[in-house]
Amino acid sequence: MGESSMDLTDIDYLGIDRVLKRGTGKVIERHDAALLVHDSISGACMLGCEDAALGANILRYRLGGDCRLLMVSDHVLGLKAFAQYGFENMLECYQTAYYGGMPELTGRLALRDAEEADLPVLIATYDLVSAEELRLIVERRKLILGFEDGKLAGFMGEHLEGSMGLLYIFPEFRRRGYATELEKAVIAKTLQEGYTPFCQIEKSNSASMALQRKLGLAISDRLICWMWK
Repeated sequence: MGESSMDLTDIDYLGIDRVLKRGTGKVIERHDAALLVHDSISGACMLGCEDAALGANILRYRLGGDCRLLMVSDHVLGLKAFAQYGFENMLECYQTAYYGGMPELTGRLALRDAEEADLPVLIATYDLVSAEELRLIVERRKLILGFEDGKLAGFMGEHLEGSMGLLYIFPEFRRRGYATELEKAVIAKTLQEGYTPFCQIEKSNSASMALQRKLGLAISDRLICWMWK
């Protein structure tokens, strides 16, 4: 197996690019048109492929039974993998990426990284990831809190594999532009760390897609699949 000719800076492969650049991704198998990586932080296996038949063979022989989180960049192959390997949940999503300059913040929110003392309210508020995952995200200083007049208005951060997400605005603070402000803050922090900001948007989430367009993020025209047990 030689070096992959795939361009990992392509929007559909930015998740793989991130874990390799930060040093937490281990290459399991590499070909010119396919690459399987395991990330030690999130536990995710990520398959980027431009040849679906080759990708299917890699999954058949190299996907361990202990893999509980899998990303497949080829949508059709992802649907087949979900049915074949016993995954229980799946997210079909478009990948988006920010290629612009440093965003300007309005200063309307006071911002700081979440700390351990913030975990009870975060866990009580946000149930789309486990309490343990939230704890790890906070430990890694990857969640930004936004305050209006000393009161927590919302938060946003970075999932364990590197994508932006975890956005939540408390009901009394909605429709004030704070989702935009928080995502700008996460984008700025990611750029300062030397990475390309990216996120995944569920294919039916039109509100989130509109926010990405408003912020100038590029949107892939292909779906990728995330699945988990």
